[in-house]
Amino acid sequence: MHSIDYPPASRSIQTLTLTEKLLKIGRNTPCAADVHSGSICPCLGWKPKKDKKDIKDRADLCQCNHRVSLHGESQLTSDEAFKARLEIAMEIDTILESKNKLLDFDYEDDELLNLRRKLVAVGENSSNSKKRKLNDERENGPNARKTKIDEFTIPDKPAMIEERQGIIKKEILTNDGKSSKNLVLLTGLKNLIKIQLPNMPPEYITRLVYDNRHYSLTFVKDGNRVVGGITYRLFPDNQLAEIVFCVVSSTEQAKGYGSHLMNHLKDHLKDKEGIKHLMTYADNHAMGFFKKNGFTTDITLDRSLWMSFIKDYDEATIMQCTMIEKVEYLKLHETLARQRKAIRDKIAERRKNTPRYQGLDIFKNGAESGWNEEMEARARGNKKSIRNIMANITSELKKNPKSWPFRNAVSHDEVPDYYNVIKNPMDLSKIEKKVESNCYKSIDDYISDIKTIFSNCRLYNAEGTIYVKCAAGLEKYFIERLKFYDVPFTGSKK
Repeated sequence: MHSIDYPPASRSIQTLTLTEKLLKIGRNTPCAADVHSGSICPCLGWKPKKDKKDIKDRADLCQCNHRVSLHGESQLTSDEAFKARLEIAMEIDTILESKNKLLDFDYEDDELLNLRRKLVAVGENSSNSKKRKLNDERENGPNARKTKIDEFTIPDKPAMIEERQGIIKKEILTNDGKSSKNLVLLTGLKNLIKIQLPNMPPEYITRLVYDNRHYSLTFVKDGNRVVGGITYRLFPDNQLAEIVFCVVSSTEQAKGYGSHLMNHLKDHLKDKEGIKHLMTYADNHAMGFFKKNGFTTDITLDRSLWMSFIKDYDEATIMQCTMIEKVEYLKLHETLARQRKAIRDKIAERRKNTPRYQGLDIFKNGAESGWNEEMEARARGNKKSIRNIMANITSELKKNPKSWPFRNAVSHDEVPDYYNVIKNPMDLSKIEKKVESNCYKSIDDYISDIKTIFSNCRLYNAEGTIYVKCAAGLEKYFIERLKFYDVPFTGSKK
């Protein structure tokens, strides 16, 4: 086989050969081949080889030199999962063909990225269970490997592998007025920020990126193409750094670039600049990313150290990250793996020394309780689903633009008499913590707390103020969300 034609989207599944089906799935799934012990090939999707130097090269070989069957681990996927993945792959091809991009194997956009994540997620459990079975056979059979990959180690993300292989390079930039290379890369970063943050004024982005008091830690590809970066400002006397911008190119997302940039920044600031704290203002879309990277909305840093120093943004939430001096963040996954292993070993050691007793035989002929496993599962599932609904509604309320006055507790310093008037203060952050801690015994208790936010607002603020208008708009949205989730409620505002 020396040539292969990629099938058009109009072809039905029934007319496709197995190889053509694998091509459609493989272009959307990462390669699973081992490149060396413990590391997976960084290729994120099958692409045809542009030049075949050897006439014997297979036509289904990817640019990474691995066969298409290794993209998506088709040999480990169940028939049902394979069929489901193929249907999503066909949907992706239809979109690509409508944009005249079917044969452009480098093209990506947000819609395609979401579908590809969905495709990769299909059948993951089935694939993992089969993979474990194959690994058990290899490890316990006569041809068992001499070394085993530590089961507690988290696989390296593509960003880490690409940096090791020299595909991306870290650069710390500032407009020092001396280096033309710095200006070229800063211009690339500025343009990337404009694309990724379209609501941010271009003049504001330009002013901060080129300001010599600001620094930018970037990832650069092909020598001069900026694919991600974090712009920050140092306040050494306060041991504080402010993160101003954090962006990754849309064509490079889902590779772990953002977290890898953040880990580089933490190690650099902690070890080279003597910085202990990071602060930033995050909008609703960015809060999830910052939370995953150790940021919190619970601000413990003294206000005198950051108030009037860092830039304030409307409809954004201030977040803080206090770095741990002894942690090397670029090796955090290795540290966590060692901790997991130590805990598991300790548990296993204690189990060995735990005495075991035989059960009592006096109750062998006991009567049935009338409660069975199905009823237990139903009860637990119902409780879990209610909690999920509360968590979803709270998250949606916090994302609503009208929720900005109610996301956090009212500051006593800014409004000294507030707590003299309001005896039962309530805010969305407090409710979110109560949901996470499973404090609500029923959905009615949750609704009561949400309504308390609105009643407190109307009690303290005069009718017609921006706060009361926000409360009315958010309450209307809250009732809509209750209806959407089919949650029973009584009445509206009093």
